[in-house]
Amino acid sequence: MNNSVYTVSTTARVPTATANRTLRNTYALLGMLFVFGAATAWVAQAMHWRIGFFPFLIGIFAFSYAIAKTRNSIWGLVFSFGFAGLLGVVTGANVDAALYQYSNGGELVASAFGLTAFIFFSLSAYAMTTKRDFSGWFAFLGVGTLAILGAFILNYFLQVPALALALSTMVILLASGWIIWQTQQIVRNGETNYILAATNLMADIFVLFNNLLALLGFGFGDD
Repeated sequence: MNNSVYTVSTTARVPTATANRTLRNTYALLGMLFVFGAATAWVAQAMHWRIGFFPFLIGIFAFSYAIAKTRNSIWGLVFSFGFAGLLGVVTGANVDAALYQYSNGGELVASAFGLTAFIFFSLSAYAMTTKRDFSGWFAFLGVGTLAILGAFILNYFLQVPALALALSTMVILLASGWIIWQTQQIVRNGETNYILAATNLMADIFVLFNNLLALLGFGFGDD
């Protein structure tokens, strides 16, 4: 999950022009990260690359730490693309598994992509237009993320399918909450670093897609 690179701003609400500039820069970088991650996923799927669960976790935390430390330099951009590439490799492996396991794997992948895009843009639009303040969600989302991460690690050893599906459902809800919170941090509460914002949102998209793909495979996959 992506809570390791989130920061809570204590500054006053930023001017509209500053927030709009940060939002534009965030989505511009997010678009480039998405294209790079998608290209990496395509290569990973074509080459049948796999990455282990614990190496993936180590990579996520390492990149998150590096991005947080270098967010105000060119190295922050470099690490953000490395982060997107890592997410792409894992996504490519999951897509490859879906295509191999299910006869309708292509339809499942397309459906997961469409649902991910719909959820992301709908929640982003809601966060930008609603009058409700979600800044108090950070503690709840952070604790929830840590709890889910611990449960995923436990289930890695237990291998309980029902628990995995339940965790995927909860992860989708948490990722949706992070999208709302992060978007409001940009437009209302003083998040002005577009590198942090873009990588956080990229992680949310990754979480949504992969867990939606898992749920769709379980519910609608044809062996």
